[in-house]
Amino acid sequence: MKLIGILLVLNSIALTAWWVTTQGSYKAAVITLCFLTVFAGLALILQERITELTVKGVGTIKTAVQQVTLDVQTVAELKERVENQSATVDLVAKEASKAKALSEEVAENNERAEEKLETLDKAITKANITLDGLEAVTEFTMTVVAAQNDDRKAFDKLKILAEDKAYRFSGRAQQAWNTIFEEHSKPYFASGFKVPWGEGFDPSKLTLPELAQQYQHVPAQLKPALLEYIWNRNDIPKIDRLDFMMNVMKTDSSLTAVEYAGRHFTSGTNQKIKPLAVEHLSNWWREHRQEFKGK
Repeated sequence: MKLIGILLVLNSIALTAWWVTTQGSYKAAVITLCFLTVFAGLALILQERITELTVKGVGTIKTAVQQVTLDVQTVAELKERVENQSATVDLVAKEASKAKALSEEVAENNERAEEKLETLDKAITKANITLDGLEAVTEFTMTVVAAQNDDRKAFDKLKILAEDKAYRFSGRAQQAWNTIFEEHSKPYFASGFKVPWGEGFDPSKLTLPELAQQYQHVPAQLKPALLEYIWNRNDIPKIDRLDFMMNVMKTDSSLTAVEYAGRHFTSGTNQKIKPLAVEHLSNWWREHRQEFKGK
């Protein structure tokens, strides 16, 4: 467009000069046309740089107004976009800062929680150890008390605990077992019991199996009396009575009954062995039982 404007200006001036110098007619009209052409050419040349051009006596030409307006609008839009993006960047940066602070706070809280959890785990472990210890002490104490109160199973359990060297109360279990063992091995003991048979009942007619059946149903406190009665029944073969006493020693749940059965057994076999030495007496009877046949 600039090139066309330059050509219009130059050609119009050249043609006007040629017409004025060579032709004599219509000079005023040619000069006016020349001005208009030059004006138009200048408008084309300066369309991007001026918004209005006024020539006295000719008029005013507005150029590049629309272009400049469009440029100004574009610049305004770009400015607004940049401002918006800047605000967005600031917001993102602000949120990122908040997120970082929140992340650091969460990490710190997690660390504190882990420390508290570790402390709690240690406390629970310690409590469990204490509880386990308390339960072990309680169980051991109850076993000793039960053995002292005629519980043969508890007495046998103390022996097992005493032999387990990994058991924390192994030594105490051995002491308790020895004490109870000696309590039932004293040189003096009660005898001359009377079995409360029913009025008019003759127990001498009962066979050993029948007496054994009666023994299964009497209370523990009457067992020593019935054992004594059975042992004094000389009409029953001695080997059978010794077998009965040995069976009581192995299976009866009353420690006192075991003691009395052991006393009768050692008396009948002429042994100076303590009555609760059941394992030893059982092994001995296995080896020497045949010696009592026919007696």
